[in-house]
Amino acid sequence: MRPFLQSVRETVLVLTVTVVITVSGGEGQPAATHGAPPVTLTAEQDHQRTLDLLHITSLRPGVSGDPKSPDAANYDESKVPPYSLPDPLLSKNGSQVKTGEQWWKQRRPQIVEDFDREVYGRVPQNTPKVQWEVTSTAREMNGDVPVVTKNLIGHVNNSSYPAVSVNIQLTLSTPANATGPVPVIMEFDLSPEVLAEIAKRYPDLFKSSGPSWQQQLLAKGWGYASLIATSVQADNGGGLTQGIIGLVNQGQPRKLDDWGALRAWAWGASRALDYFETDKAVDAKQVGITGHSRYGKAALVAMANDSRFAIAYISSSGAGGAALWRRNFGEQLGNVAASGEYHWMAGSFLKYAGPLTTNDLPVDSHELIALCAPRPVFISGGATQGDGWVDAKGMFLAAAAAGPVYRLLGKKGLGTTAFPPIETPLIDGDIAFRQHSGGHTPAPNWPTFLTFASRYLQSVPVPPTMSKPEVALTFDDLPAHGPLPSDLTRVAVINSIIHALQAAHAPPIYGFVNAKRIEEDPSTAQVLQLWRDAGFPLGNHTYSHINLNTNSVEAFEQDFLANEPTLQKFMGDGDWRWLRYPFLAEGDTVEKHRAILAFLKERNYRVAEVTLSFGDYAYNDPYVRCLAKNDQQGVEFLKQSYLAGAADSLADGQKMSQLIYGRDIKHVMLLHVGAFETVMLPHLLELLQQRGFNLITLPEAESDPAYATDADLPGNWGGTFLQQMLRVKHLDFQYSEDRLSKLDAVCR
Repeated sequence: MRPFLQSVRETVLVLTVTVVITVSGGEGQPAATHGAPPVTLTAEQDHQRTLDLLHITSLRPGVSGDPKSPDAANYDESKVPPYSLPDPLLSKNGSQVKTGEQWWKQRRPQIVEDFDREVYGRVPQNTPKVQWEVTSTAREMNGDVPVVTKNLIGHVNNSSYPAVSVNIQLTLSTPANATGPVPVIMEFDLSPEVLAEIAKRYPDLFKSSGPSWQQQLLAKGWGYASLIATSVQADNGGGLTQGIIGLVNQGQPRKLDDWGALRAWAWGASRALDYFETDKAVDAKQVGITGHSRYGKAALVAMANDSRFAIAYISSSGAGGAALWRRNFGEQLGNVAASGEYHWMAGSFLKYAGPLTTNDLPVDSHELIALCAPRPVFISGGATQGDGWVDAKGMFLAAAAAGPVYRLLGKKGLGTTAFPPIETPLIDGDIAFRQHSGGHTPAPNWPTFLTFASRYLQSVPVPPTMSKPEVALTFDDLPAHGPLPSDLTRVAVINSIIHALQAAHAPPIYGFVNAKRIEEDPSTAQVLQLWRDAGFPLGNHTYSHINLNTNSVEAFEQDFLANEPTLQKFMGDGDWRWLRYPFLAEGDTVEKHRAILAFLKERNYRVAEVTLSFGDYAYNDPYVRCLAKNDQQGVEFLKQSYLAGAADSLADGQKMSQLIYGRDIKHVMLLHVGAFETVMLPHLLELLQQRGFNLITLPEAESDPAYATDADLPGNWGGTFLQQMLRVKHLDFQYSEDRLSKLDAVCR
């Protein structure tokens, strides 16, 4: 028995059979006009037929995904036996390959021949032509981006054997506003019917709170395509006399070195690329190929055998893909040679699970990666707990072992042979690798792949389709925040802030109140009155600025409620039921976080989320110190640091938003009513204007659909809303320079 995701793969297999029968000659397909009908064999019957041709009576069994089985797969690194790999730069005659010419003319053809004869099978010399038909064209929206989507059918010429029909299903979407041809990433995909059935059976597999991989591509101005692999060839042994393999063989079973499904799917991808070369919306020299699991294997085979593909994202491809055959970890050769998967490979491959072993293979997977050289390849896998079947380390080692070929051709390999810590991206070379912490899924590594791919694929400019970026300014800690210079009062601070906002024609700006400050200094009540007189609303920041993460739910609720009388006094019937969590601390445990959310819901509160925060509060102490020392150079440093930090925050916030949602959401900026704001707020408002931001109200900002989803974290809700969502999605992000750490030394 295999792990859960293996059972999903088996479900896909069963479902796919039904779809392919329909495509290949079921109801609604024309009957054969001449020739005998295709031979009908079950996978088990054809598997046994292949063993008979090889004069093999039995095969070594594969490993089991059940850890209690005596044949359980090995997931213990200490139990991996030693092995040695074939040298990709050692020719059959024993000479070392030292030049690019020797590689292309001598060694590479030898490796191709070994893979064709012994592993994936040979593509026939004369395959039928494919006539592409655009069956529909639609302008539609994917998120916020308008796209043009074409549905296509590739009619494979079956005049030589009309009993088998092959109609390749392809979908192409490109940005509607592109000013020229765009790069496209094509994915081997399941049919919509199969995907719908899987989603029904396993709904959790399709849950995602961030942008899809297609939306991430659109954010870069690229297009995407989906090739239904099983419309080319069925994903089962019983279908080998149907599909493109059956068509070429005129319905007869395969010879031992005939191509298997992986090679057939790759052939289908090449035919799709033929079409892209005729479509003016596609830059056919910048087409990448991707696939996951068995389709990751197919994507790597396609990349290795068609030099027109510019780049590849190979996800969790495992045995038969990027994982080393000779390494005993996870799925093994015996699994692929069994009746459930043998159809992927050439019939001759089965002997390596019989009288021969993996050590007898003339090639290994590092050489399949080497066949992609010098083009860039990204190898991906998940954590051992959840994706151990595909052996992430085995795929890494194969990628590393392909490095000498890349270096021979003037490119750069992984740069290391040491397996990196999980979630460490190795993307500086032309071979890239990253093991994410998720399970059997490609999703977590899409952002890293796109960072890698951006070095190679260049898109034409796409005119902006959205309005200007929008931000709501909010101020915390009214009526008093931080120290004051000797000549400045709280009233002067708030008047300065109000004046700057009014000069910028700002809409009503929320200020968040800690009423305890009024108890400590009753004169500060005038600050709240001035704020309200300016038409600016107030919200709840708790009575004493209490930290939820370090206090109980009960203590937080009491402090929260103690703040309401002041809000009612100054706001009356206004909309004051907004909470800004002090320290942006929303709970250190799931129970605490959920309890407060339920409490807020009962009292009709909304959370005032934050997406932009650059630590403006940290500038008040050094500012007061610099004024006390009359250190104008120090003040100037603070000004430059403040503006640079604000600019970084804007850029980071927009980048994070694009990474997570594939668009720029409506932002909320966190500021404080401190002394340094009297100096810097006009400059900040000017910066926002220069960056094209429109000022909006807090309710307008929080109406963005992004805020409707609470961050589903295991604990420790802290940081901005976008930072929390990065954690939810397990996305890497390179933040701008940390400027706050330098402030403590200023004017000391």
